[in-house]
Amino acid sequence: METFDDNIHLAEELAEIVTQLQRSFLVELSTEVNKGNISIPQYTLLGFLNQSSGLNMSQLADLMRHTTPATTGLVDRLVDSGLVERFSHPKDRRQVLVRITDRGRELVEGMKRGIVRNILDLFNDLSHEDQEAWVRIYRTIIKRTTAQHNARVAASSSSSPR
Repeated sequence: METFDDNIHLAEELAEIVTQLQRSFLVELSTEVNKGNISIPQYTLLGFLNQSSGLNMSQLADLMRHTTPATTGLVDRLVDSGLVERFSHPKDRRQVLVRITDRGRELVEGMKRGIVRNILDLFNDLSHEDQEAWVRIYRTIIKRTTAQHNARVAASSSSSPR
């Protein structure tokens, strides 16, 4: 039977592993994004836009967990680079949306291919069962963190004065 001390030990070890992995992945991602002459936050924003047909600045800021002015600055630089474009909402021309351009999509897909190559290289050291377990665990983590984020957003918007 697991004890509290066993769980603490595992949690501490996992915290160290996650920190080391995060450093490693950030260095690798930095190398990849530097090839595209963009920052990691810009790459993250492009990733969100690559999964949509257009988002407004508030939606992007929420996804990025940034302020709207900070997100607007990221978008401005990406517009200047030709990686995203602004356009009017088809039903409300006062609302401005942002979408990724073909050039931006090519950049994101190229970087994603590089990340996939790195993961495939890591998979060489893992059994198929361990590979599937890794993906299953990460799906669980994403599901949990997304639910927590959505709960925080809902709580903050319900407590905001209208």
